[in-house]
Amino acid sequence: MEASINPRGWGVWLVVLWACLAPGLALANTPDSEESAGLFRHRIERAGTLYEALEYEKSLNWLTQAKQVASTIDEQSEVALYRGLVLADLGRRKQALEEFRTGLTLRPEAKLPVAAAPKVERDFESVRKQVQLKQGTASAKAAPVETPVPVVEEPKALVPAPEEKQAEATPAPQSETKPGLRSRLSEAGSSLGKNVGSALGSALDTVIGPKNKPATPPASDAANEKP
Repeated sequence: MEASINPRGWGVWLVVLWACLAPGLALANTPDSEESAGLFRHRIERAGTLYEALEYEKSLNWLTQAKQVASTIDEQSEVALYRGLVLADLGRRKQALEEFRTGLTLRPEAKLPVAAAPKVERDFESVRKQVQLKQGTASAKAAPVETPVPVVEEPKALVPAPEEKQAEATPAPQSETKPGLRSRLSEAGSSLGKNVGSALGSALDTVIGPKNKPATPPASDAANEKP
């Protein structure tokens, strides 16, 4: 007896098979012109729509898919900040702070993608300060320390010390003995007296003249007087 084929059973199996193959077929049928950036943007926008509708869990799932195709630093930072925002609204503050830290580490000047509650804003700015402080400290440590170049002083020319002049011994003047001094004085006095006498005689001859002198007798008379 041949087994009868149940059409309803075949229909159930076809539905199950289609459910398994549909996601793969959807990805396979993605247009070639759609790049990863377009796929990322599509998933981010879908997550944003669900977030505005307060569908936080579904929004988080789409953000997880967007994270898988994020290829640039800006995309990675954006999806991390969006995930932190959704996690904060779900009450998972610790995980939200970690996502904020990841996004701000990639882009310290980044902002939250949408407006958030004041408490979430404070947590976000607090994490920003921590990241900036950490990066500033790391930059200071990584900065190369300039080693000062040692200055080599050139040796100065040696100046010879001034030679001390030996004091030349000046011979002390020998004092003349008293007898020698007296003899010199007497000689000088006698010479002076002679000179004075000669001068006086010349003066008298000039004043008196030769008239007052006695006449010298003639030589003939003197000869006649001889016997």
